[in-house]
Amino acid sequence: MGAMRLWGHFAAIALALAAASPVFAGPEASPSAQATGAPAASAAAELPPGTIVTAQDAGRLANQLPAAAKLALKWGLRMQITPTERLEWSAGFERATEKYAPQTGLDGQDHIKNYTAGMPFPLIDVADPKAAAKIAYNWHMGPVMPDDFSIAPWGSSGYIADPNHAQRLLADSDHDFACEQFDFLRYAHRTEVDPRPTLGENATGVEWKARCNKWTEVSVGSGLGEGAGIWIRHLDPSSPDEFYGFDSITRRVRRSAVNLEYPGEGCRGCHQPYWAYALPKTELYSYRLLGTTAILACMRANHEPAGIAPSGDAYHLTEEPFQLRRAYILEMTPIAGPHASDMRTVVYIDSEIYVWLAAEFYQDGELRAVTIPLWRMTPSPEGGNLFDIAGSFYFPTGFPGYLRSLVPAHSSFTQAINRGELTSGAFNPQLMR
Repeated sequence: MGAMRLWGHFAAIALALAAASPVFAGPEASPSAQATGAPAASAAAELPPGTIVTAQDAGRLANQLPAAAKLALKWGLRMQITPTERLEWSAGFERATEKYAPQTGLDGQDHIKNYTAGMPFPLIDVADPKAAAKIAYNWHMGPVMPDDFSIAPWGSSGYIADPNHAQRLLADSDHDFACEQFDFLRYAHRTEVDPRPTLGENATGVEWKARCNKWTEVSVGSGLGEGAGIWIRHLDPSSPDEFYGFDSITRRVRRSAVNLEYPGEGCRGCHQPYWAYALPKTELYSYRLLGTTAILACMRANHEPAGIAPSGDAYHLTEEPFQLRRAYILEMTPIAGPHASDMRTVVYIDSEIYVWLAAEFYQDGELRAVTIPLWRMTPSPEGGNLFDIAGSFYFPTGFPGYLRSLVPAHSSFTQAINRGELTSGAFNPQLMR
């Protein structure tokens, strides 16, 4: 194990010991983060490996269940408890961390500086005034970020509860969002596929590019498309994202400057895939560390897509493995823009690999939606693990009989991660059709 990874391992242990009881910031913490609850060790004692957690257990495990997990149990999810494990980064990510982390820092605006690749801040001191910003950068630059990624199709599928049959779900295909082909290519901070850490000269300072071919707002295969789109993220914190949209009716490409605002309802509903890889610019938000807690999270999903399976002419939630994880509770609010005064998001970030484990969205002081991901680990060819999102549950609070899943459960799909097959030519706006 490399020295930097060893430091990260000891830091995770120190955090767990220092926070044996959940620590919270007071009444402004999210509802599911307010109860002080039992120590993490007591929670683990209640959940020996092999335990099956169902809706009947939600009350006694309230302090270990994010809000979305409680709802998923109510809808029929079953959690098979597995031992809490130490999760190895990929060998490439570990090497990059050892090489580049010592030079990384924050400037006076808490913007990252001198960052090249790997985990920016492998050692987190919760007493550090800049801990929240460092955790946010670890989340956005962590080991879940692929060098390249393709999936066909990818989207967000809607379901409604069958009013006549408990835990039976009906497809709400009229409100599906689907991308016929989604591609993502990282130009900087690369750790898995050569060339590393930068793709070519990258003279224009691109961080990543993403492309969606034929985005639809109806069920997959209907042919009613809204065209294609390409997003370009720049390394310069002051540069907004570029978006090139192809209109399938006018056959024209239009460029605009945008910033992905995933706390907004529209982006939460249709753009939830970006939670996995193409996160909004870190510098667009301010961050506050509300505390730490132990929560149940799915790190080794059994199914693909995870969490939902066909059942006759309907669907049902599946049984997935969950383990107790230590999480930072991070509050993020927009610094500027139309939602700066009324939006905030509370995100639970794993303290070891910095993937998000749950999120709660607020607007005008009210909880508007909750969500949890279902993660999967696969061995890295160079050693260690790669991480990708296998599914999710998203519940808008204004529609109690409705949920969304991140990946399309209505059809088969294929995906490829870190294959080295994508090139910059795939992201030429003039080639969108």
